[in-house]
Amino acid sequence: MFNTKTGSWSTLERSIPPYFGRLAAAPYNDRIIVLGSDFSGLFNPETDDWTAGGRQGAGAGVCDFGLVVDDGRLYVLGGRRYSDGQYVTVDEVKSVELAVVCGDGRPIDWRPHARLPRPSLISTCGLLSIPSEL
Repeated sequence: MFNTKTGSWSTLERSIPPYFGRLAAAPYNDRIIVLGSDFSGLFNPETDDWTAGGRQGAGAGVCDFGLVVDDGRLYVLGGRRYSDGQYVTVDEVKSVELAVVCGDGRPIDWRPHARLPRPSLISTCGLLSIPSEL
């Protein structure tokens, strides 16, 4: 874990739960939202604690996706979904209210938001605030 206040690295006392593979993470307030295909979690770097949101349908439903937080919503961009014995790359952009992401483990009710120009695997994404004067 990198501490931005001290500029130093340290080892977590409690490691990432073992089923947290192929995940994406996004900072939100003083926590880190962690999302995988079928799980969600919340990490508190101050206390080194994980809160798991469950595994049955409590994730993005895809892997290898981009993840961003904006205006109280969590957005998943692209990724791969396992279907009929193979992975299919998707062009979906979907969102959900942040309040339900790390709740009690119930399936997350994703809302379709937009489509990407083409199906995409996304490993990193972020938001930029670009002034309107440009």
